[in-house]
Amino acid sequence: MYTRARSEKKVAADLLEAGIEVYFPVQKTLKQWSDRKKKVEEPLIRSYVFVKITGKKYTEVLKTYGVVKFVKFEGIPAPIPEWQINNLKILTGSDGHFEKGTVNYHQGDFVKITKGAMKGLMGRITKIRGRDKLVINLDVVKVNFTVDIHPVFVESIPLPADH
Repeated sequence: MYTRARSEKKVAADLLEAGIEVYFPVQKTLKQWSDRKKKVEEPLIRSYVFVKITGKKYTEVLKTYGVVKFVKFEGIPAPIPEWQINNLKILTGSDGHFEKGTVNYHQGDFVKITKGAMKGLMGRITKIRGRDKLVINLDVVKVNFTVDIHPVFVESIPLPADH
C-alpha cells in the first residue's frame, strides 16, 4: 500500500499492533550532520508498506492513519508475488552492496543467484556492467536494484508461474 510521506514506520507499527501481517523493508545508511555521523534505518522504498491480508481486512487497513491507498492495477489491488517479497528480504538481510535505481527494462534472462549472501534472489538481468556487476530487475513496485555480483554466481531459470 501507499502511505503518507514519512509515515511508513508508524503505519507498519499500527498495522502490526492490529494483528495484520506487515513487511516494511529498510536499509541502513550512514547519515552525516555537521557535528556527527550516524547509521540510521530508512525505508528501502519510500511511502510503501506491504501487507498480507484477505478481503475482510481491506477496509480496516485503509482506515489506518497514514495509509493513502492500495497500489492498484486496472482498479484491483496489486498483489505482490511471495518470491518478490522474498527478494526484498534477501536483499535487505544481506551484507552485499546494492544501489536503488529507476526502472529501465531491457530484454534479458530471468536468473537466480546461487551462491553468496544474496543466494535465492531472483529477477531479470537488465544490464551487465563490466565483468562483476549485474543489474537485476526485481519487478517490485517498479524499482530496480543494482547488485554487485559476479556472473558466475547467477544461473538462468524459468520464469516463476506467478510472474
